[in-house]
Amino acid sequence: MNQLQVTDLCKSFGDHEIVSHISFTLVRGERVGLIGRNGCGKTTLFKLLTGELAADAGEVTIPPGARMEVLDQIPLYPAAFSVEQVMRTGFAPLQEMERELSLLRTQMEKDSSRALLSRYDSLHARYEHMGGYEQDVRFARVANGLAMTQDFLSRPFSALSGGEKTKANLARIMLASPDILLLDEPTNHLDMASIEWTEEFLYHYDGTVLLISHDRTFLDRVTTRTMELRDAKLTDYRGNYSEYMDYREALAEQLERTWEREQKEIKRLETISTKLLGWGIQTERLSRAALSMQKRIARLRENQTERLKISRRRIRATLEDGGRSGDEVLLLKDIAVGYDGVPLLRDVSFQLRRGERVALLGDNGAGKTTLFKMLTGELPALSGRVKFGTNVKTALLPQTLTFDRPDRTLLDTLLYSQRGLTAQSARDRLASYDFIGEEVFKRVADLSGGEKARLKHCLLSFEPINLFLLDEPTNHLDIASREWVESVLEEYDGTLLFISHDRYFISRMANRILTVENGTVSDFAGGFEAYQSARAARAATAPPPAAAADKPAAEPKRERRISPLKQERALQRQIAACEKQIAEIEEELSALADEMTEKASDYAVLEQLSARQADGQSKLDELYERWQSLSLELEALQSEA
Repeated sequence: MNQLQVTDLCKSFGDHEIVSHISFTLVRGERVGLIGRNGCGKTTLFKLLTGELAADAGEVTIPPGARMEVLDQIPLYPAAFSVEQVMRTGFAPLQEMERELSLLRTQMEKDSSRALLSRYDSLHARYEHMGGYEQDVRFARVANGLAMTQDFLSRPFSALSGGEKTKANLARIMLASPDILLLDEPTNHLDMASIEWTEEFLYHYDGTVLLISHDRTFLDRVTTRTMELRDAKLTDYRGNYSEYMDYREALAEQLERTWEREQKEIKRLETISTKLLGWGIQTERLSRAALSMQKRIARLRENQTERLKISRRRIRATLEDGGRSGDEVLLLKDIAVGYDGVPLLRDVSFQLRRGERVALLGDNGAGKTTLFKMLTGELPALSGRVKFGTNVKTALLPQTLTFDRPDRTLLDTLLYSQRGLTAQSARDRLASYDFIGEEVFKRVADLSGGEKARLKHCLLSFEPINLFLLDEPTNHLDIASREWVESVLEEYDGTLLFISHDRYFISRMANRILTVENGTVSDFAGGFEAYQSARAARAATAPPPAAAADKPAAEPKRERRISPLKQERALQRQIAACEKQIAEIEEELSALADEMTEKASDYAVLEQLSARQADGQSKLDELYERWQSLSLELEALQSEA
């Protein structure tokens, strides 16, 4: 059954075309991802679908009686409304039925006519079918799934931050169960546990879902259809995000080959035509043949294949690694940290070694950013010891990007921040971060989220950094900007410690996981996939809660499909990182061997050096095993291709 039909929709602002003659149909039960760069018009399209904006042409058709909700539209509520009261407005249709049923019961005390009884029975059956008697159960399920505490539920809605209001509105919409659900960045203010719960909720949702998201893992696990808005046109594909990107890349290559063949043919015909015109000075027949060929060339040019625009610009931006730090970059021992003397985290102990890429995971409010504040000196530790290694140079990329003078242009921002920098050198550095031509004269205040991230990386590129702290580095960025950040960080040789809820980013970047939970930090030696497998195994062996013992088993989550080419590139990156670590440890072992020769008569020192040598050799053996395993995996993948 069609739930939403869009026909020949057009919208422009002045000379800027937002959507141009787009048409699509959504049927009940579909879960569709709407993707595209920030500023391409996705949110405008949502406003056209809801009627908040009027289209210049075309129409949007919704069946009579169908209910539509959109996440970015937060209704106004009385100032005294609590979060729970706001959420329960999602039950408004049921509450209206309750009032009508109560009125009918009152009427039936005086009038027991068949028509009145029939009306009551029909309405009561509908009320029951829509879950009227399960409101409290549904409320508790959604509140628990989105990690809403009783304290949060009782807070005034008007006192919430923008992100908290969005989260409460998402919960309200889930409770409302509309026929058509429009979600604009639903995961932006959720922690990982809430994101995964939302995935399950939407996966089993029986209405129609159209969602805007830059969370690639979320798109892969929830959606079965992808629509991309680009240059005011809509591309529609039956498949999730990864499947669509594979298709798009293959299509781009096919169109490129076709275009090249057409250009080759045009060039060949032009050469022949030129010769015929030269010969045709004496021969009218040859002149006519040349003119006919020129018409054929014109037709080829008019109907030539349109190439798919895929940016293949090589990322030239780099971050200075700050020089080689000591092998031990950071040591935390029995740390307690918090506010006003009250610890939020206790007994935190872990060590970071040079070259590690560590993800710091945990629910919102668990203490991740508090730990970062302690590491940057903004917040003192209440107890314990923090020790930075030799030659460690630290920098932080905060979650909220701010600039001292947003009224300045990009060029002036660099010139004022770096003494002695010439205008040409500044423009060259900005160009390496994809700010080209007149873009360097844009005001910082006018930049998009992705552009601000690039500018902040550009400013940091002047600083020597070998311990880079990142707090939600991909938040609010579109997919292209996220991939840009990932490419820069993959080239970075220093140590990374980052907070993120972006599972795609974590999977690509992390080789170790720290988890903040229950007021302390636990350590997992391995990548994100291994961490998730271990977490799933623990959950499977744990006894079920008494309240959940009778619940049906949830359907398994669908893992995102990764193309063989992407798998191959990922393996090559891991092998390269492994080889780099092997070279570093072999260099250390060689230096140790020389030192042991020099200290051969000092038994106390020799014993310490021998212990370090044994530890280094053990790590080297592990790395060689990992290198061999990765190499065999890559070989098998290449042989299948």
